[in-house]
Amino acid sequence: MLIFTNRVLDTSKTNEAALTKAYTPFVDGLNAADASPNGAHWKLGNLDSSLSDDVALARLKSVMAGAQPVLVYLHGNNNTPAVCFQRCQQLEDQYGVSVIGFSWTSEGFQPNGADLADIDVNMLTTDKDEDSLSHASKDTLKEGWIQRKLRRYAQAKVNAQHSRDAFARFLRLVASARLATQSQRVSLAVHSLGCHLLHYAIDEQDAEASLSAMHNVVLMAGCTGAAKHSAWVSQIHPLLRTYITYTKADTVLAAATIADGDTKLGTDPGNDRLSFPKFRYVCFDGGAKMKLGAHRYFVADEGDKLSKEANLLFRNLFQSLPDVAEGTKLTKVYPVRCSDDGTVCFMGAPSPSAIN
Repeated sequence: MLIFTNRVLDTSKTNEAALTKAYTPFVDGLNAADASPNGAHWKLGNLDSSLSDDVALARLKSVMAGAQPVLVYLHGNNNTPAVCFQRCQQLEDQYGVSVIGFSWTSEGFQPNGADLADIDVNMLTTDKDEDSLSHASKDTLKEGWIQRKLRRYAQAKVNAQHSRDAFARFLRLVASARLATQSQRVSLAVHSLGCHLLHYAIDEQDAEASLSAMHNVVLMAGCTGAAKHSAWVSQIHPLLRTYITYTKADTVLAAATIADGDTKLGTDPGNDRLSFPKFRYVCFDGGAKMKLGAHRYFVADEGDKLSKEANLLFRNLFQSLPDVAEGTKLTKVYPVRCSDDGTVCFMGAPSPSAIN
């Protein structure tokens, strides 16, 4: 799979270690590599540093000229390169798409790759991805390792904001490649703290126009403030629709809410919602198979399985199709139903007041 990144590349390495923890803030430089499974690790090839637009476009076009719909994936908090590659591979395997991933320094290190002061790395070595943040609660906030975890999360938010130039350029290149090839449908899936990055990138050069070249844009479990989200999400105008998924069962976002003091988009978008048909909110409250802290309900891993409805929903969205195909019963995708105006659809049983 093709991976773009604003991480500094160590071209002497041929595995996931080639993507370092360092990056340059407020710079639009991009690097790229092809990643493939290699036992317990990943093999990287065709490492390109400081990509010119021409080289980047050629690499993107080669994917978009393939036989499968293309999904661009932006990950969330505390995703190492290896975790990013694994998630991209899962999406390819589960949904029949070719994934182009964007890896950014979400582990919470300083821009030069150095760790934060007074961090005991031995306390954090078991962290695999953003789910580890879910251990933070009002009762544990004063515990030393939780404080260290939250400091890493805070730095990851800064790194996301400071990566906006690179991600905006990446979006411009993706849009240019899609429009040049006109071969495959292309959609964008953004998870968790990746929504925070997109929030800051949306006002960068041509980012809004670039998103208009996508078919679907899917904001999943967004770790960004729900209040006034309509101001920036309304700038997203894909060819088909923008989807916002959420559930109050998300323990990772519950911890982020405690840390930041604001309700997250992926927990409860609130009443200030954008309207159907260009926007749709998908509520997973009470949904079947809601495990793993309800933060990764778009992939099946660690023995978990998606409900048949969720699997169909995400397959359609990631393959750049409408969520409900023409002639398909609504309940095949949304087992409860949708609100009367179609703005909110439910994967489980919501409270009666949430339906209308």
